[in-house]
Amino acid sequence: LLQNINLLLSMAARATSRMIQARPAAVFHRRRGFVPCLVEAPQLTLSRDAPQWEMPHNVWAPDSLNGVRVTAMQPHTLADRMAYVATRAIQEVLDLASGFKFHRERAWLKRLQLLEMAATAPFTFSRMALERPMASQTHLDRSWLQALSQQSKQAVTHLSMVAAARGTVLTTPSKWNGMAYAFGMGYLLWPRFGKWCVDHSQEALIRVYAELLEEMDAGELPELRSMPAPELAIQHYGLSARASLRDVIEKIHLDDRLLR
Repeated sequence: LLQNINLLLSMAARATSRMIQARPAAVFHRRRGFVPCLVEAPQLTLSRDAPQWEMPHNVWAPDSLNGVRVTAMQPHTLADRMAYVATRAIQEVLDLASGFKFHRERAWLKRLQLLEMAATAPFTFSRMALERPMASQTHLDRSWLQALSQQSKQAVTHLSMVAAARGTVLTTPSKWNGMAYAFGMGYLLWPRFGKWCVDHSQEALIRVYAELLEEMDAGELPELRSMPAPELAIQHYGLSARASLRDVIEKIHLDDRLLR
């Protein structure tokens, strides 16, 4: 029995030694067993205490991030098409309510605030559904609702930043609850429609922020570009005290793109 065990161990050692290449890597084989080898630490382009590592997203070069163009997802199924039409209709209504159709530059921030407020409806509903299950469908989609609930903090932070840039204070969450109940009704009646609404609303925000950045860079919105960043955004993203509103819009846009 001992001879068989030793034979099996020697065969396993030979097979493992063939898999490990003869390089100064993690381990190498000797007759007495596996001896760990020291591996050199990777050469980092940034120091370990650099402020970039404390950002809420990965560290990428600005040219690499700004060069990415996110294409719209084309609807295919009936629920997908209906959700796309519904989100586009809601966006048109909010553009009219914010006055964006009439005074483009002055209404940009109000437009962003209304769109962000509408985008928080699924996240608010997910928290309510997890706390008080409303139907059997919420039990089936519990993992999806938990994923939405985890994203709610970031969505509320973005909304607070836009409101601070406008110089307004967020109202009580009664309006948010009304939007959340409206979304929840549509989701419970047609779950696929509700899930597609979340995807299309997030893509709509990405397109809106990309449009705003393009107009800022083109020099069409000089007042917005030169506005100082709100204190909340400076603390959240670790920006300098001289950061502008464009820097904040860029960070929010990157958050939404990395979330997608």
